[in-house]
Amino acid sequence: MDNKYIGRQPIIDGKAKIVAYDLLYREGTHNDDNGFTAAVISTLLLSSDKILGKHLGFIRVGAEFLQYDVVDLLSHDKVVYSLLPSAVIDDKLVERVQVLREQGYCFALNDVIYTAESAGHYALILPYVSYIKIDISQSDLTLISHTISMFHEVGIKVIGSKIETHDLYELCQSMGLDYFQGYFISTPNIIENASFSPEQIGIITLWNLLQRDTEIRELVDAFQQNHAVSLKLLRFINSAAFSLRNPVSSIEQVLTLMGRDPISRWIMLLMFSETHNGVEKRVPLLLMVVYRTEMMSALIKLLKPNVTHLELSTAYFVGMLSLIHLLFHMPQKAVLEKLNITVEIKNAVVDGVGFYGELLDLTRSIECFDTELMESYLHKKGLKYAIIEPIISQVMEKVNTFEKAMEE
Repeated sequence: MDNKYIGRQPIIDGKAKIVAYDLLYREGTHNDDNGFTAAVISTLLLSSDKILGKHLGFIRVGAEFLQYDVVDLLSHDKVVYSLLPSAVIDDKLVERVQVLREQGYCFALNDVIYTAESAGHYALILPYVSYIKIDISQSDLTLISHTISMFHEVGIKVIGSKIETHDLYELCQSMGLDYFQGYFISTPNIIENASFSPEQIGIITLWNLLQRDTEIRELVDAFQQNHAVSLKLLRFINSAAFSLRNPVSSIEQVLTLMGRDPISRWIMLLMFSETHNGVEKRVPLLLMVVYRTEMMSALIKLLKPNVTHLELSTAYFVGMLSLIHLLFHMPQKAVLEKLNITVEIKNAVVDGVGFYGELLDLTRSIECFDTELMESYLHKKGLKYAIIEPIISQVMEKVNTFEKAMEE
């Protein structure tokens, strides 16, 4: 495997707002720590805005690499240098970190396994770091709970990493951790006896009507009967996220000028973007939807240069519906049963079957930075990673643009 892969995993705060990205990198089978860091810095010099948008990027570094002048090529307000667990913490390292801190750079301890035995190991460097990223899966949670106030007193933000379940996420929140990282964001948090709200039922009903050969007049009437949803949808469509040349003033105008597909997409995005019990918007989930649907759409255009409108639409909705159960906190099949979808889409979403199921698996492997699965799929299709590398970069940029527009 000679390809170079770069990915990112969001770091979120207690309100589920993205505050930074942890940058992931892999190159072939013989990549050392210095090569990793140099490659990431090189990539960011060329495309920082595409990869990070407005957020900080956490870059893993070893003690040796910090001695090179290349570390100050990146702007100090865009990166956090995250010291690898293997870094030897001695006076030489501390002195170099002090010099770089005076230049404005921030530092973190990366994936610390925090126990009574290991705590003393970091004492020398702690006064000079702004973040400590603790591997929650292997650390002493009781000790963290008892010492977290100490970190806060000296201005250190605590990041819980490798959080894989929502129960663990909630425990870390209760302990007072500042930020959180892990694949729990993309796993279902099933709530017993969860049900659809009246507004959600209304949106699902409208979405189902859009999937059928329903007459325009009947569709307009259905939207007008659901006045609250119509107003929210019009406000959502006219937001900066969609960059429409002229504002849309009625559902009939949307249906007549833009067609059913766009409004079907927007009505689902509206549901993903809604606030819940007055808390922050579901930003990571909404951005995950945008990322997955954009990636599915871009990949099918690559694989099928003469892709039809129906095929493109199917790829988009497979991507979107593969995440919808995260919104409702219900089993995937239970949600899909409420939607007017084809057997092909259902099989792709639930079982990963068929062309669209394989396309969804490829998209997920890109999200999860599973380079072996990526390689396997591309080899089967006779493709090289180089051909999808720019697609990944473009999709990251689209997600960043969407996130910025949603905040305007």
